[in-house]
Amino acid sequence: MKLLRRVTIKWRITIGSLLVAMVLSSVAVVIFRAQVEHILTTTTTTLLHNDAAPYITGLTVSGSLSVDRPGRGQLVAVTDPAGTLVLSSMPKGLENRLAEIAKLPGGATTIVQEDDSYRVYHATVITNEGAWTVVTARNQDSSILSLDRITQALIVSALVIVLGFGIASWLLTSAALRPVTRMRKQAEALVAQGSTEPLPIGSATDELSALATTLNVFISDVRQSVDRERQLVSDASHELRTPLAILMAQLELAHLSRGDATALEAQIVTAQHSVARLSGLATGLLELSQLDSSSPDIQSSWAELAAELAASVDRARMLAVATHVTIDFDVAGDPTPATYLIAVENFGRVVNNLTSNAITALPDGGSVRLALRHSNSELLLTVVDSGAGMPENFLPVAFDRFSRPDIARTANNGGSGLGLAIVHSIVHAAHGRVTLSNADGFTVMVSFPAVGNGTAG
Repeated sequence: MKLLRRVTIKWRITIGSLLVAMVLSSVAVVIFRAQVEHILTTTTTTLLHNDAAPYITGLTVSGSLSVDRPGRGQLVAVTDPAGTLVLSSMPKGLENRLAEIAKLPGGATTIVQEDDSYRVYHATVITNEGAWTVVTARNQDSSILSLDRITQALIVSALVIVLGFGIASWLLTSAALRPVTRMRKQAEALVAQGSTEPLPIGSATDELSALATTLNVFISDVRQSVDRERQLVSDASHELRTPLAILMAQLELAHLSRGDATALEAQIVTAQHSVARLSGLATGLLELSQLDSSSPDIQSSWAELAAELAASVDRARMLAVATHVTIDFDVAGDPTPATYLIAVENFGRVVNNLTSNAITALPDGGSVRLALRHSNSELLLTVVDSGAGMPENFLPVAFDRFSRPDIARTANNGGSGLGLAIVHSIVHAAHGRVTLSNADGFTVMVSFPAVGNGTAG
């Protein structure tokens, strides 16, 4: 087994095919030889019975031996009730063993005389004079020679078949694995060229094309993951560079202001804001990393999500006190057995991010309205604020990390640009959808498909 692990698949299949062919051929040779031997033995036994039949019939009918002498090639011997040999065409060696042959069990038997093998048959005929013994024999050397030659021919044929089977297995395996070799070489060429092209898929619809399709999907997922990580590192480096530079400048100013308590305090307060921004960036990046690496399998009910919405609104109202933003929410619908593929805390994070963005976009006051609805097929969360909204050309990239519209909606908030990216990641992981629009105020609609359907009651 260890040796087979070191050879190629082509050799494994060929060796396995040869072993199977050898076993099947050996079994076929043995069975065929046994059939031929049985036929020859049966034929010889029938001839022995035919050779003895005239003498047995003559003794039975007339009670005495009145049959012509055996023909050419017939070996027959007859002894009378007194044990006297009255007729014989047997070789001397067999004549001397007639008494021994007469004592053998009934039927045809094989005996060896010197270098010759004979098939002998004996029968006892009862007449008025007593018991007569008729013995017939056939030399088996020619049959044995024929059987040996047939066996040799069978062995040679089996070897030819095994060899042909091995060559056919090698050629068929080579043809079957040739696309795999070609695919491997193509993959090596793509790697050497640094290409991002997928593996070519052949025109045939078979297991290899299915393998190539699966590999392309896997490679695409890996590339997307690598691209996301690379983009995240690039964006994070870009986003962290500015607040870190500002923080260093503020600390230098604080160092220069060590003799002026008022200026020093102002610089420390400003530095605290920069640290808070850095902390928010780090927290957002950590949340995104956790969301990208996990596959949620937690389900929540309508009642649990409705309760979390109320709790999230209470937290948002505390944040909105300073900006005089009014937050209202509405939950409609009766409990159902339906569940949704999102954890309660993740649903709370969605609501918190959306309300936080809305409050930040309304520094001079305004209103935020949240509505939660559900049906047998989905759960729908709507968040509408009275702010200025986003530019239409920014909406397609609003969910990208660190993206911000260049208007007053984010001019004073110091946001990290990760809130909507976190919302999108959570909703996407729950197989849901999130859309943005500027109709009737800035509107965010989030929907989650139901996992278990039920009827309202």
